[in-house]
Amino acid sequence: MTKRLLPFLFFFLALSLSYGQNTANPVAQLDEAVKTLAADIGKKLPTGENQKAAVNLWTYHDSATAFSSYWAAQLAEELTNLPGRSFVLVAEGAADWTLSGEIVEAANVIRVYTRLIRSGDRSIAASFHSDFEPDDYLVEMLSGGASSSRGGSSVSRDSYETDSFENPLAVEIAEGGGGPVINRTIHTENDADFFLLTPGRDGRLVIETTGDALDTVMELYDAASQRELASNDDGGSGSNARIRHQVRSGERYIAKVHGYGSATGRYGFQAWLSEAMGADEYEDDNSAESAKEISVGTPQQHTFTTGNDVDWVTFRIDQAGRYTIRARGVNSTRLDTYIVLYDRELNLINEDDDGGENYDSRLSASLQAGTYFLKVECLNDEPDEPYTIRIDAE
Repeated sequence: MTKRLLPFLFFFLALSLSYGQNTANPVAQLDEAVKTLAADIGKKLPTGENQKAAVNLWTYHDSATAFSSYWAAQLAEELTNLPGRSFVLVAEGAADWTLSGEIVEAANVIRVYTRLIRSGDRSIAASFHSDFEPDDYLVEMLSGGASSSRGGSSVSRDSYETDSFENPLAVEIAEGGGGPVINRTIHTENDADFFLLTPGRDGRLVIETTGDALDTVMELYDAASQRELASNDDGGSGSNARIRHQVRSGERYIAKVHGYGSATGRYGFQAWLSEAMGADEYEDDNSAESAKEISVGTPQQHTFTTGNDVDWVTFRIDQAGRYTIRARGVNSTRLDTYIVLYDRELNLINEDDDGGENYDSRLSASLQAGTYFLKVECLNDEPDEPYTIRIDAE
């Protein structure tokens, strides 16, 4: 056994000890498959004198992973201890026969291909394969310890592949917030993951990606018509995507997640139904006639209950000077507000979209003593978010 195989054995020893007696042990499954493979190889090798065989590493996406290293080490052990063997197993140097192969994933199967190659002319004397269900532990074996032969790192497929629009992964929708996180990977630049969401009641569906290893993009579709309902790039934390959309009980929706550009990596996905926020204490304030009064220096918290919601306030300036007016989200820096300032005759004075931080609106104006009106709009389609209005003397 070569030294390069030894570090991976500690990984599998720890994994083996973490299982109870009544739990299917993936290491035991691997060992049984390798034992059968060794017996089949022994029957194929010729019985001539001084036949030498060498075991090379198996590759996964052109990489040597913990899975492939363990497979090679275990096969070397089984061949060495094979009863009545007529060959010599060599770790290094010239060999008459070489054992190597590839590990691939397709149709929810991890398949290990093994080839018995005649070293003289590189011809394949025999070929074998072993199949495994891609549970979380075997997937971790595939991804653990990867070292690309091209100098980069590889991202393995997750255990939920292969999914598609026609075959999405059903997701549990939590109530109120959070929800179980499903860990997935975007393993190639063309990979996309699909999630089926069927809410049990009407409400505001929130879907988001988590983690800090991948810049995700997400779209939400009506499953029946395949019509896109919403899309988002960086609406969540960091580079994560987040969509909130009003849904109906029993309807089927599909979320599609992919990497931004050619990005690959790991991420989490979760979904929940949130309670829609009720009208704030200042409603109905959707027109200048129904505007509620706000005092300079005292912030007010309002709520955009829909993307079409408009709030009006009125305020009085007692001393001429320069004043700053802001409208900013309470829970999210991505709430996109828009403010318009009018005099008492509703003549336009100034307006602003993103003059503050992120998508906050902010404007500064020289105002004379008198009465003014401020209209605050939301540029998000589905905000359902509280925000504050504040007017301060500079």
